[in-house]
Amino acid sequence: MDGTQARLMSLVDDIVRAYRAPRSVMQAQIDRGITEAQTLFYGMLFGVINLIANYPRIVNTQTDPDVIKGMISGMFIAYIFLLPLMLYALAGVIHWVLMKFGGKASWAEARRAFNWSAVCVIPFVLCSGAVYVFKSNLLTDVLNLVVAAIFFWQVYANFKYIEFKR
Repeated sequence: MDGTQARLMSLVDDIVRAYRAPRSVMQAQIDRGITEAQTLFYGMLFGVINLIANYPRIVNTQTDPDVIKGMISGMFIAYIFLLPLMLYALAGVIHWVLMKFGGKASWAEARRAFNWSAVCVIPFVLCSGAVYVFKSNLLTDVLNLVVAAIFFWQVYANFKYIEFKR
Protein backbone atom coordinates (compact mmCIF):
# COMPACT_ATOMS: atom_id res chain seq x y z
CA MET A 1 0.00 0.00 0.00
CA ASP A 2 1.51 3.32 -1.01
CA GLY A 3 1.33 6.58 0.96
CA THR A 4 -1.79 7.92 -0.79
CA GLN A 5 -3.78 4.77 -0.12
CA ALA A 6 -2.64 4.76 3.51
CA ARG A 7 -3.75 8.37 3.99
CA LEU A 8 -7.12 7.65 2.37
CA MET A 9 -7.67 4.63 4.59
CA SER A 10 -6.65 6.72 7.59
CA LEU A 11 -9.28 9.31 6.62
CA VAL A 12 -11.96 6.64 6.24
CA ASP A 13 -10.95 5.06 9.55
CA ASP A 14 -11.10 8.45 11.26
CA ILE A 15 -14.59 9.10 9.88
CA VAL A 16 -15.81 5.73 11.15
CA ARG A 17 -14.16 6.26 14.54
CA ALA A 18 -15.70 9.75 14.79
CA TYR A 19 -19.15 8.18 15.14
CA ARG A 20 -18.03 6.22 18.20
CA ALA A 21 -15.57 8.62 19.82
CA PRO A 22 -15.58 12.10 18.29
CA ARG A 23 -13.40 13.58 21.03
CA SER A 24 -10.56 11.10 20.54
CA VAL A 25 -10.60 11.64 16.77
CA MET A 26 -10.56 15.42 17.26
CA GLN A 27 -7.61 15.05 19.64
CA ALA A 28 -5.83 12.89 17.05
CA GLN A 29 -6.43 15.64 14.48
CA ILE A 30 -4.83 18.17 16.82
CA ASP A 31 -1.94 15.84 17.74
CA ARG A 32 -1.06 15.31 14.07
CA GLY A 33 -0.76 19.04 13.66
CA ILE A 34 -3.24 21.38 12.08
CA THR A 35 -2.26 22.80 8.71
CA GLU A 36 -4.40 25.22 6.74
CA ALA A 37 -3.82 23.20 3.59
CA GLN A 38 -5.41 20.13 5.14
CA THR A 39 -8.25 22.12 6.70
CA LEU A 40 -8.99 23.71 3.32
CA PHE A 41 -8.77 20.26 1.71
CA TYR A 42 -11.46 19.01 4.08
CA GLY A 43 -13.73 21.89 3.09
CA MET A 44 -13.12 21.34 -0.61
CA LEU A 45 -13.58 17.57 -0.25
CA PHE A 46 -16.95 18.22 1.37
CA GLY A 47 -17.81 20.47 -1.58
CA VAL A 48 -16.81 17.85 -4.17
CA ILE A 49 -18.88 15.20 -2.41
CA ASN A 50 -21.88 17.54 -2.31
CA LEU A 51 -21.48 18.21 -6.02
CA ILE A 52 -21.42 14.47 -6.74
CA ALA A 53 -24.37 13.85 -4.43
CA ASN A 54 -26.49 16.52 -6.14
CA TYR A 55 -25.92 15.14 -9.64
CA PRO A 56 -28.82 12.61 -9.48
CA ARG A 57 -31.20 15.33 -8.31
CA ILE A 58 -30.28 17.60 -11.19
CA VAL A 59 -30.54 14.86 -13.80
CA ASN A 60 -33.95 13.78 -12.46
CA THR A 61 -35.39 17.30 -12.43
CA GLN A 62 -34.00 18.65 -15.71
CA THR A 63 -34.29 17.28 -19.23
CA ASP A 64 -32.37 19.85 -21.27
CA PRO A 65 -28.65 18.96 -21.42
CA ASP A 66 -27.67 22.64 -21.60
CA VAL A 67 -29.58 23.38 -18.39
CA ILE A 68 -27.91 20.41 -16.69
CA LYS A 69 -24.47 21.63 -17.77
CA GLY A 70 -25.25 25.14 -16.56
CA MET A 71 -26.50 23.92 -13.20
CA ILE A 72 -23.48 21.66 -12.71
CA SER A 73 -21.13 24.53 -13.63
CA GLY A 74 -22.80 26.87 -11.14
CA MET A 75 -22.80 24.24 -8.44
CA PHE A 76 -19.13 23.51 -9.13
CA ILE A 77 -18.19 27.09 -8.37
CA ALA A 78 -20.51 27.25 -5.36
CA TYR A 79 -19.43 23.97 -3.80
CA ILE A 80 -15.72 23.98 -4.58
CA PHE A 81 -14.90 27.65 -4.02
CA LEU A 82 -17.66 29.27 -1.98
CA LEU A 83 -18.62 26.44 0.39
CA PRO A 84 -15.13 26.19 1.98
CA LEU A 85 -15.21 29.96 2.56
CA MET A 86 -18.62 29.63 4.20
CA LEU A 87 -17.32 26.82 6.40
CA TYR A 88 -14.42 29.04 7.48
CA ALA A 89 -16.77 31.94 8.22
CA LEU A 90 -19.20 29.82 10.24
CA ALA A 91 -16.33 28.28 12.20
CA GLY A 92 -15.12 31.78 12.99
CA VAL A 93 -18.53 32.92 14.18
CA ILE A 94 -19.00 29.86 16.39
CA HIS A 95 -15.49 30.24 17.83
CA TRP A 96 -16.03 33.95 18.48
CA VAL A 97 -19.30 33.26 20.33
CA LEU A 98 -17.76 30.44 22.36
CA MET A 99 -14.79 32.66 23.28
CA LYS A 100 -17.30 34.96 25.00
CA PHE A 101 -18.30 31.97 27.17
CA GLY A 102 -14.75 31.00 28.05
CA GLY A 103 -13.71 28.99 25.00
CA LYS A 104 -9.96 28.41 24.80
CA ALA A 105 -9.36 26.95 21.32
CA SER A 106 -7.28 28.61 18.64
CA TRP A 107 -8.78 29.87 15.43
CA ALA A 108 -7.06 27.07 13.50
CA GLU A 109 -8.56 24.45 15.84
CA ALA A 110 -12.01 25.97 15.35
CA ARG A 111 -11.70 25.85 11.57
CA ARG A 112 -10.46 22.26 11.73
CA ALA A 113 -13.29 21.21 14.06
CA PHE A 114 -15.94 22.65 11.77
CA ASN A 115 -14.46 21.30 8.54
CA TRP A 116 -13.87 17.92 10.17
CA SER A 117 -17.53 17.85 11.21
CA ALA A 118 -18.45 18.37 7.57
CA VAL A 119 -16.15 15.55 6.47
CA CYS A 120 -17.74 13.22 9.01
CA VAL A 121 -21.14 13.43 7.29
CA ILE A 122 -19.78 12.59 3.82
CA PRO A 123 -21.08 8.97 3.78
CA PHE A 124 -24.56 10.17 4.63
CA VAL A 125 -24.41 12.99 2.08
CA LEU A 126 -23.64 10.41 -0.59
CA CYS A 127 -26.54 8.22 0.55
CA SER A 128 -28.81 11.25 0.60
CA GLY A 129 -27.84 12.08 -2.97
CA ALA A 130 -28.26 8.51 -4.13
CA VAL A 131 -31.88 8.27 -2.99
CA TYR A 132 -32.89 11.02 -5.41
CA VAL A 133 -32.84 8.28 -8.03
CA PHE A 134 -35.89 6.70 -6.36
CA LYS A 135 -37.85 10.00 -6.49
CA SER A 136 -39.17 9.45 -2.97
CA ASN A 137 -39.63 12.75 -1.17
CA LEU A 138 -40.10 11.07 2.19
CA LEU A 139 -36.87 9.09 1.89
CA THR A 140 -34.84 12.10 0.75
CA ASP A 141 -36.29 14.27 3.52
CA VAL A 142 -35.49 11.65 6.17
CA LEU A 143 -31.92 11.24 4.93
CA ASN A 144 -31.44 15.01 4.77
CA LEU A 145 -32.55 15.23 8.40
CA VAL A 146 -30.12 12.45 9.31
CA VAL A 147 -27.30 14.36 7.59
CA ALA A 148 -28.22 17.55 9.48
CA ALA A 149 -28.49 15.74 12.81
CA ILE A 150 -25.12 14.02 12.44
CA PHE A 151 -23.48 17.25 11.32
CA PHE A 152 -24.82 19.23 14.28
CA TRP A 153 -23.86 16.42 16.67
CA GLN A 154 -20.30 16.41 15.31
CA VAL A 155 -20.07 20.21 15.49
CA TYR A 156 -21.31 20.17 19.07
CA ALA A 157 -18.96 17.36 20.15
CA ASN A 158 -15.91 18.81 18.40
CA PHE A 159 -16.39 22.39 19.56
CA LYS A 160 -17.21 21.33 23.12
CA TYR A 161 -14.00 19.37 23.21
CA ILE A 162 -11.65 21.93 21.68
CA GLU A 163 -13.11 24.97 23.39
CA PHE A 164 -13.64 23.62 26.91
CA LYS A 165 -11.22 20.67 27.22
CA ARG A 166 -8.73 22.64 29.34
